[in-house]
Amino acid sequence: MGIIQVKRGLAANLPSSAQQGELLYTADTKCFYVGNGVGTALTKFENAAQLANYLAGKSNVGHSHTSSDVTNFNTSVDARITLKRGVANGVASLDASGKIPTSQIPATFKEAEVVANITARDALIAFSGLHALVIDATADTTVESGGAEYVYDGTSWQKISEFNDLDLVINWADIQNKPDYLGSFINLPDTPVSFTNNGGKIVAVNLAENALEFIDTIVSDVDGGMF
Repeated sequence: MGIIQVKRGLAANLPSSAQQGELLYTADTKCFYVGNGVGTALTKFENAAQLANYLAGKSNVGHSHTSSDVTNFNTSVDARITLKRGVANGVASLDASGKIPTSQIPATFKEAEVVANITARDALIAFSGLHALVIDATADTTVESGGAEYVYDGTSWQKISEFNDLDLVINWADIQNKPDYLGSFINLPDTPVSFTNNGGKIVAVNLAENALEFIDTIVSDVDGGMF
């Protein structure tokens, strides 16, 4: 059986191009080349040993890097942050005090309006949580004079304070740390236990000087005697 040999020679003598599909082999470097047409660079095929040597210096497909392993990592990340800072669908920036500027805070969380009167308040485009300081709130029947502050609860305006006073109704039961409510004179610990049969009498300190008692009023002359 005959032997088919491809065009071969030393790597130093390898032509720069060859006929399309022409196969060449360098006997010293053990590489194959395929021609792509005269005037077009050859396509090189490495042998197994050379490929293994190349791959030995490469990372596995699944691997990780620390930021210090990536060229210009910090510069690139900083540039990306700068690009996305303070823009739509980006990230919020911080001012010199470390706080988000008010220009980047949604109106729902920051808005408070100052208006002249109730009519101007009612003309606002209100949303739940909107505060309004009304300079003259006397059109509100609960405000006798001056202004008031309101918050919109999503349905209506609720008054939360007044310039001069705040109308509050506080039930006795809602007051914390209050004294016991006795409700009646005779419920005091040092008074008579009943009003019964004490009509027309007056209250006086008893002889033991440790409580009060009912005594008869003086209805006749009193003679203090002589000396």
